[in-house]
Parts: sequence; structure tokens; C-alpha cells
Amino acid sequence: MPRFHVLGSGGWVPTLARQTCCHLVETRRSLIFLDCGTGISRLHDPMFRAILQRHRRAIVLLSHWHHDHIEGLQALPLFLSHMSVTVAGPGRDICGESAAAVLTRFGSAPLLSEPLPHWGERFAGGFSIVDLKPGKNSVDGERVDVIAQPHTHPSAGMRVRDVTYITDTVERPESVALAAGSALLVHDAWLDREDAVAGGPETLAHCSAEGAARVAASAKVSALVLTHLNPRYDSVRLERMFLEAAATFPATHLGTDMSSLQFGAQEEETIAPGAATVGSVGDL
Repeated sequence: MPRFHVLGSGGWVPTLARQTCCHLVETRRSLIFLDCGTGISRLHDPMFRAILQRHRRAIVLLSHWHHDHIEGLQALPLFLSHMSVTVAGPGRDICGESAAAVLTRFGSAPLLSEPLPHWGERFAGGFSIVDLKPGKNSVDGERVDVIAQPHTHPSAGMRVRDVTYITDTVERPESVALAAGSALLVHDAWLDREDAVAGGPETLAHCSAEGAARVAASAKVSALVLTHLNPRYDSVRLERMFLEAAATFPATHLGTDMSSLQFGAQEEETIAPGAATVGSVGDL
């Protein structure tokens, strides 16, 4: 049965409580990372070390190219050297250039000793970088459905293994369509009610927790996890924001680093969209 782990639930910069966006979908066949921010450092934990040793294939799906979502890429050889690794991110059809071109700039000297596209020898099973495009994608055999999203620079919403991941964008009907019937929706919740009502530039690039809850309710998902949380908010404000969302969609969970959720009731290799159910949500 697939399991979802929150490695990093914050946005922009890490805090003492939250690393930046990184989530893990653990399946029998592979490990699927949703973004690769500083949350990748959570893999040092003995629980995750054990999970890593059970797998030989990893897929890293990137929503966009902002640093809080890709800083952890440099640590992939530390954690995943025994695997085959595929990194997939928004390509020409979404952001105007290939994922490999973007990551060549990210890893060019003197920022890293070697550009990421040249990392093939660092992974026992090989390393590749592929583009995500709107529509149906196949990434190392995994179906990934993708939509382009408005943000300060374009981002990608995605659905894989009945998990829909929407971050760094506004509340949109396209998100509802992508998430329809998902077992789990993981959605940007950068703004609370106070900031959403006040307006300002951030409302053009990010969603509120209540907006995420409306998407979840309209899409009839089984559970919602709020992520990409604002580092300016203290724990009291985050709790209030969570309650605002839960009033609209009761099966809401505030993303918390090192928490997990089990989902899916059928044989995971043949899951049909909308057929899975969520369990063990108390971990979140």
C-alpha cells in the first residue's frame, strides 16, 4: 500500500520546524519525490534510511525552478547513489526551455563541481533528466498527468499514483479537474484569511488555505494536506489557518515535517483514478 511522507512542508526558507518543500510517495516499485527542497535532509533519519535501502529506483518530480523547491538536488548522490534516478521538471512547453538546460545553469561552476546533467556516474542505476509537458507524461514508466500553472515563473501541477500535487499557484478550476477523485491532494497554502483578504502581489502567485480547501471539496478528494507554508506565520497563526480550511473541508491536515499518511486500498500497480481510499491519517 503506498505511503506519503512529508519531508519539508515550508516555503521560501527553512525554519526550525519546517524544511522547504519535499514530499515522498513510497510505493513497492519506486520512491517518487514531489519537489526537492531542503526537506531532502530528512532522509538522514533512520526510518528513511531503511526505506531508501529497500528501493533501487527514484523519480524526482519538480513543480518549478525556484530555489526552495530544488536546493536538495545537490544531495541526491548522498542519499540515492545506489539507485537509478530520474529528475523531471517543467520543460519547453511550460517554461520555454528544457529541464536539462535549467539544471545545467543551476549546477554550473563554481556553484557545483559538475553540472547535474553530467551526473550519470554518480548513481549505480544511471541518471536522467526529462521534461514535463502539459497532459499525460511517462516518467520512467510512471504516468504523470501535468497542467501548466500561473506563478511568478510558470509552475506545474501534477498527479501521480492518485496523489495530486498543486503548489505555487492560485486557486484554479484546472486544479479541481486534475485532482478530481484523488486519494490525496497536497496543495499550496501560503496565505491565511487575513493575508488573502488584504490582497497584494502574493495573492497573484499563491493560494490561501481556504482556497485549497475549496479545491479539495470541489474535486471530491479523500484528504487534503496543506503545504508550502509561510515561514512568517507562527504556530498559532498556522493553527488558525488550518481551522479556516477545515471548516470548508474537514479531512484537512496541516503539513508537518516527518509526518506520514497511508493511502490506497487496491493493488498499487493497477490503481484506477479515484479508486483508492485513505487510511492512517492520524499520523498527520
